[in-house]
Order: sequence, then C-alpha cells, then structure tokens
Amino acid sequence: MADVINIDETKHAVLGDLSQAQVDETDYTVFKLVDENAVYKISESSDGIDFRWDFKFDATDELPDYSGPFRHDLRFTDFSDEALIKLLWLSYEYFVLVMKSTAEEVASRKGADMMREIQAATWNQINLMTPSIIKEWNGFAVKEMPKTDSADVIAFNPFKPDTRYSTCGKEQLVKMALGSQEFMNTAIGAWSVQIITRYGHDEMCSILLAMWGSKVLPGVRSLKIKWMNVEGGDSTPVEAFTKDIQIDTTSFPGKAYEMTFEMPDRNTSLIAFIKCCVVEQGEEHGRDDIIKKTCHSTCPLSMIETAKMYDPNMKVEFLALPPRKSKEDVCCMYRLSMRDKSDPEYVVQ
Repeated sequence: MADVINIDETKHAVLGDLSQAQVDETDYTVFKLVDENAVYKISESSDGIDFRWDFKFDATDELPDYSGPFRHDLRFTDFSDEALIKLLWLSYEYFVLVMKSTAEEVASRKGADMMREIQAATWNQINLMTPSIIKEWNGFAVKEMPKTDSADVIAFNPFKPDTRYSTCGKEQLVKMALGSQEFMNTAIGAWSVQIITRYGHDEMCSILLAMWGSKVLPGVRSLKIKWMNVEGGDSTPVEAFTKDIQIDTTSFPGKAYEMTFEMPDRNTSLIAFIKCCVVEQGEEHGRDDIIKKTCHSTCPLSMIETAKMYDPNMKVEFLALPPRKSKEDVCCMYRLSMRDKSDPEYVVQ
C-alpha cells in the first residue's frame, strides 16, 4: 500500500471511561457463529489489506460512480474527480442524517432541554478537535465554528463540498473523503461519550440501536443509490450491498476502521473488519464485556436490516464476532448469500 498518509495511533474514545463502567450482559441478543471453533486471521482476509486508501491510480480507468462490477481491491482513486465530489456529498448528507437522528432519539427519551445540554457538551468537544482534523486531511479552513448553544440540531461539517472542490486534484479529494470519515466518527464518539457519562453504556447501546435501525439505515441506503448508483448496471443484491459497505463513510479506512472485501461469486460476499476502534479500545482496558455488548448490539443487526432492504432473501451469516481471541484475528467477519426456496426462512415475493 502506498505510504502517503501519516496516521498516528490515537484511538477514538468511543466507549468513554471504562475503569468503572458497568453493563447489563443479559439484555441483548448474542449472535451465533457459523462455527464457534473457526479462526479467521487478518492475513487471510483479502491479503489483509484495505486497498481503498491506496493512492495508486490509472487515469484511463476512472469510474463515474459505482454502478459497475464490484472490485475487491477498490481504491477511492479509481473514481473520477466528479465521482469523488459525489462521494463527499454522500458523506455530508450521511453525517447530517446521523446528527439529526441522534439528537431526535435523545430528545425523545430525555427531553429537548437535556438534548440541547448534551449537544452543547458534545460540540464543545468536537470544535476543539476540528482544526487538527481539517489540517491533517487537507480540508479547507472554515470561517466560523458552530455555536454550541444552538436550539437547533447542529450538523456542521467542514468537509461539506462547495465550489472550491472542483479545483482540487484527486489526492486532495480522497484525503478530504477520508477526513469526512474522521470527522463523522469524532462526532459519533463525542455524542456517545456524553450519553455514557450521564446514563451509562447500556443506554448508549439502546439509543444507537434505535436510531440506526429506524432512521439511519433506510436513509443512507437511499443516499448511496442517489449519489453513487450502487444498484446500477446488472448488480446482484449481494453485489450491491457489498459495494454499499465499501463506500459507507463510517467504514472508510483510517484511525477507526479498516476492512476487506471478497466475492467468490456474484451471490456470495465475505466482509471483514480487520481493524475496529471499539474492539481495540475495549481490548486496551480488558473489557471484553463492553466489547461484546457494544458490537453485538450494533453491527450484526445493521448488516441484517440493510441486507433485507436490498433483498428479503439475502442471508447474513456470522463467521467471526468480538471479542476476539488474538489481535491477529479479524475483529468481525460476515458472509452474505441468497436463500433458495428450500430455506425455511425463504420469503415468497
């Protein structure tokens, strides 16, 4: 992989202070693995490399969107400059959706006044980190940070495209796309820490599960179709969903996540997180209980619900889920495939 991005080892503090944290280990679904004894090593997962942030590119083969075939070694530089700006628009609208959904879910549970109090504390933290994120990822300077005492939902994002983006080269556009992921994860983490501080990890997991399932997942699927046409061409449902995850802002490679993607055939997909900030942060503190609850309460359900939106007969199987036995293992791994009519869960359409 091209060594062109200087990534420090700072982890996103998404789980708050783990020293005295308590979690209820009985109030969530623990998903079963296909084979409890199977071990999946990072080196065995698509060569253990997340190609997406490799800066190697071929100017004669630029994608106008992602309507074409799945690429297991997709690089963001495979997209044209115009497509990269679309990807940044997708990231921005995704971010707005997440911020609004989080604020609305908190307000529905805790009241509007408490939502605004939590939002103010969240954005005081985000504002402190914004200048360094902009600098690191070659973004444009902003004239004014958002006012943290706003009565409205704050959805400021320094990587929102504007007319200046049309003058940028491919490398800067890719870096800003990666910066948009850094900013989104920073904002999600800041909200999570404020919720955990007041109400604990259990309530944070409950809020995330509710807002992602009811609002974010349906909305963001539409955004990926709108901006990057992941269902275009002759894409199978499994192929479209795999492309969906490849260009999902929250999954972009960086300090928080790295992933690999394989499709043995057009109706089977293997998706692995080879790096996950939640897993790594929990491991640092020896909190397998928090890792297990946080991860089982979010990602598996998100995969299942998104698969259903692409096709009700898409099956999600869990090959690996946290906590992991070794840091050489993948953090989690999923297999997507299609049910046939002999499957008892087959849905007649």
